[in-house]
Amino acid sequence: MNPVFEAFELAAEYRRLAELLAERHDDEQVIADTLDSMSEPLDARLENLAKMVRNIETAARGVEETIKNLEARHAALGNAAERGRKLVLDLMRASGRERATTALFSIAVKKNPLTVVVDDAASVPPAFLTQHEPPPPTPDKRAIAAALKAGMPVAGVHAEQGVRLEIR
Repeated sequence: MNPVFEAFELAAEYRRLAELLAERHDDEQVIADTLDSMSEPLDARLENLAKMVRNIETAARGVEETIKNLEARHAALGNAAERGRKLVLDLMRASGRERATTALFSIAVKKNPLTVVVDDAASVPPAFLTQHEPPPPTPDKRAIAAALKAGMPVAGVHAEQGVRLEIR
């Protein structure tokens, strides 16, 4: 077979695998079958899988960056709309008008619901205070880990040693 076609076919196989993983495909058999269909040596397969992982991680970082940019744009648009509303309200108040009707809009100055402003929380009578339950205590995992590493048993917990893949 032509090496160029083999390269394209191999790239397509890894693209299919990446798509399976991206779709949160939990069928281990489908993933295993896809890996078995790749007929390259183990080291080449590992290298290509590492390349695929790097590409997916790069795509994920790109998505994160896009989300940050969109959130910033969303906030800027919200702020611009709020400034525009304030401008219209200020113009309506300066002109002494409560209503305006145009070809596209009916604009009215309305009163908001009453807002309570607490000037001094310490002087508010107890009948007007809400008592909140304190949050329950949570295990201090760092202290527990240190105790376990020092050989001290801690009731109700155990340590697990996991593994991770590092690609450099």
